[in-house]
This record gives sequence, structure tokens and C-alpha cells, in this order.
Amino acid sequence: MRVTSPGGAVRVSAGPAYSDTAIRALVESRLPWIRAQRERLQRREEAMPAEPVLSDGARVVFRGAVHSLRIVPGRGNGGVRCVDGELQMSTAPESDEATRRQLLERFYRREAKARLPALITRWEPIMGVQVSESRVRRMKTLWGSCNPPARRIWLNLDLIRYPDTCFEYVLVHEMVHLLERGHNARFYGFMDRFLPDWRARRARLNGGCLD
Repeated sequence: MRVTSPGGAVRVSAGPAYSDTAIRALVESRLPWIRAQRERLQRREEAMPAEPVLSDGARVVFRGAVHSLRIVPGRGNGGVRCVDGELQMSTAPESDEATRRQLLERFYRREAKARLPALITRWEPIMGVQVSESRVRRMKTLWGSCNPPARRIWLNLDLIRYPDTCFEYVLVHEMVHLLERGHNARFYGFMDRFLPDWRARRARLNGGCLD
């Protein structure tokens, strides 16, 4: 069962052996959890700044700070780089909004993927675990996910817009699932041990991407 964004629709994955009555009873039994998830998603959506039109001088969020976007006319689409706190986008003068947004997302993805190896290498010996595979992808309702048998971790691409402490918090959270699958006392004991300020980081993450 999961609550999706936008809109807060509830989706239930159930096998053919489950009747509509059984599924309805399951949903009704989880109503408090569903309400809490909808409130969490609503807070997240309200805290996220509106996507700007990507024109020269637009204000773009990257790693928890607002950066000015500078359009650098060029041949073709050369991409985006961060120079002295400014995001410089090399693109043809006639490029449209969709093209510029693709370039920005490619930059976000490259930066997020580049951060993962060093962080994983740092935390593996501390936690006594090994990550076999890590990826960055778009996620609608999760900040990250972990597949313990495959030792695979995925992080939400949107995390690159948040402070580095939030990015690290989600990674550590998912790596703890290699030690404990559930969100139980043992799981939170590991969180307290490895990242004592994780609650403050979580609150920061839920509060929006700007410092």
C-alpha cells in the first residue's frame, strides 16, 4: 500500500486471492497511516518552490541554496556547470523551455550520481555493510529505497536540490536497511548510533529544500 503524489491517491498491490472486501478492510484499518502520509506529502509539496521559467537570471535551487541561472549562448546544448555560485547553461539562443529543463535535469542527475560513491565509501566501513549498486532516479513519494537482498540503493533525484546533510541522511537511512529491514526500535537504534542528529536532518528535509 502506498500514497501517491500529487493528489494523495491510495494504491494497493494485492494478489488475485484478495477480495474487494478484504482490500477495503485493509485500507480502512490503515486510515490513520494514510492520513499521516497525505499530510506529509502535502507539507513536502507546499515547501517545494515552484519550478521557475528557465530564462537568463532565473533563480534555481541546487544543494540547498538559490543560484542564478546564466544562459550562455553557444552551438548546440553543452550542458550546465556551477561556477562561483552561478549555474551557467550553455545552449543555443533559440532553445525552448523543454530543452533547458532537460539540460538542468541532466546536470542534477550528474551531480547526484557523483556524490554517491564517496559517501558510500565513507559509510560502508563505519556501518559494516556493503552496497552493490546505487542509482539516482525520479521518485514521486519516496526519498530513497533499499533492496537488502540485492544490496541496491536508489535515491530520489530531487535530493540534489536539498542541503548536503539531507542527501547524506537519506543515504544512511537506506544503508541502515541493510542491517534492519523494518522501521523498528532496532532500526532507530542504528540511526541514533551512526547519525545522532538524524531527526534534525529529517525535519530539515521535510521543511523544504532551501537553507
